[in-house]
Amino acid sequence: MKKEDTFLKSSWERLKLIDLFFLQLTVALVCIGLLFAFSSSAYLSFSLTKNFWFLGFKQLLAFIMGMALFILFFRMNYKKWYNTTWFIALSLLVIMGLMLYTPIGKVTGGSRRWIDLVIFQFQPAEVVKFSVILLMARFLTKYNWKIFKSYYYLLLAFILIGLVFKQPDLGSAVILFLVLIEMLFMFGFPSWLIILLLATACSAAYFKITSTPYQAERIYFWLHPEEDPSFKGFNIIQSRYALALGGLFGTGFGNSFQKQGNLPVPHSDFIFAVMAEEIGFFGVLAVLILYLTWILRGIFLVNKTKNKYGRILGSSIIFLIATQAVVNISVASGLFPVTGVTLPFFSCGGTSLVVTLSMCGVLFNILSAQNEEIEKDYVSLF
Repeated sequence: MKKEDTFLKSSWERLKLIDLFFLQLTVALVCIGLLFAFSSSAYLSFSLTKNFWFLGFKQLLAFIMGMALFILFFRMNYKKWYNTTWFIALSLLVIMGLMLYTPIGKVTGGSRRWIDLVIFQFQPAEVVKFSVILLMARFLTKYNWKIFKSYYYLLLAFILIGLVFKQPDLGSAVILFLVLIEMLFMFGFPSWLIILLLATACSAAYFKITSTPYQAERIYFWLHPEEDPSFKGFNIIQSRYALALGGLFGTGFGNSFQKQGNLPVPHSDFIFAVMAEEIGFFGVLAVLILYLTWILRGIFLVNKTKNKYGRILGSSIIFLIATQAVVNISVASGLFPVTGVTLPFFSCGGTSLVVTLSMCGVLFNILSAQNEEIEKDYVSLF
């Protein structure tokens, strides 16, 4: 009992080192996200299980698990991730290989994205996102463009992204590549190398799209959904209907019409459209301002971190969450083709929420370590 009291007291003391405003922003995003997870999934839950709250309670369980990992990683010295980078990346290489080439990989919607362990399922691509930013943070901390060995981290990151792409999970692969480019740009990578990487990636993407009929069709019907409104253009059209039905003030929380069998995956990929219908333009604007404030406040705080590795890792976590949010909202608004990317803190998806909260635990540990009383207890790795 004394150990538990000591742990809780220590956690509370450390929590007081965190910026209160940033903590409040994070709590607000998580709580609003849980509310809309229940609302957006109610109809689908009932149609599948005759229980309105089945998917919502699954999300609540993921939240509890995610908060446990949040506390664990918040208490753990973030510099320990530096020494475990290779182990995590190589472990994920094995896991991704098993998922792609053995029966434990579950095929859903034409993609092999899940590992089915009977008791539970999880999506390795979500963990790969964290692994890639760990690789890039270590790469950029010790980066010397004239030393070939320093590129091992970059190479392994590209291999993991390639395995995600092979599932195929084009949305997650694109997000990982964008975050990788953002990190390279922000932390001193030569411009000519970034341009070379972008040119290579764009060429590969163009070749993939033009040589894969269904990918080319996806792009075409994203631009012209009205030509097949009942099938290939259905998702985008129904999402736009939801955005329009919300008007300025919305139909009211829980009163979305589009989530009742009209809008595909309303609790995940298109949860933003459901939100727009229920709380309207002004409500969605408030959520967007909340997101933007969280991002800007996080960048402001993490840039105060004196340790280079902590500054890069913390910024990368914010970049990843921000990029994923922008892509999801853009898809729901019809600005991007449908990618199947979740909205951080909001979309139903156990693995996504658990990994997001875990990364937030790492981020808060980095921010709390700014205090000199905490920083002096750390053993420098560099």
